Amino acid sequence: MNVRRTVMLRQPPERVLCVLRDDLPAVAAAMRGIDSITRVDRTEEAPGVVHTVHEWKATATLPAGLDRYLDGGALSWIERARWNAQTFESRWTVESKILAGGLTGAGTTRLEPAMGGKGSRMHFEISATLGAGALGPLGQGRWKGGLEDAAASLLAKTLQDLGAAVDVFLSTDAMKRAAK
Repeated sequence: MNVRRTVMLRQPPERVLCVLRDDLPAVAAAMRGIDSITRVDRTEEAPGVVHTVHEWKATATLPAGLDRYLDGGALSWIERARWNAQTFESRWTVESKILAGGLTGAGTTRLEPAMGGKGSRMHFEISATLGAGALGPLGQGRWKGGLEDAAASLLAKTLQDLGAAVDVFLSTDAMKRAAK
């Protein structure tokens, strides 16, 4: 794996897993740099095992000059995840539309209890792969490894932001329920 990160959340793993698996589109509103997350598919494979497919769309703030080579739609990706409620783990892949799908990622999200069971540790393991020929000569040798590491780091940052957004989403939800 290229990148590993851990995020602490103030919510128990059961609640975090349910939001990540079932309510991801609602969490997008609390994420900087993400315009939307749309559920494309959700299938229950077995008791406690759910496969989800989401399309993520990032805010299109491209630097001047680069904007003529990429349209805003290029800043989107498809995420396929397999959630296991018994192990509190998801194995997932992402396929970027940028570089005609030549940039892909894979990883694991694992939740474990923290703070005496009142919180969670969300562990990410992430790798990214630049497909052969995706960037011509820049996609080879040391450049390739550096670009893959940079993509994995960017994905890790997005997942850290996702953890913070889930924490906000669940805290706001708890406040709304307490007010009723």
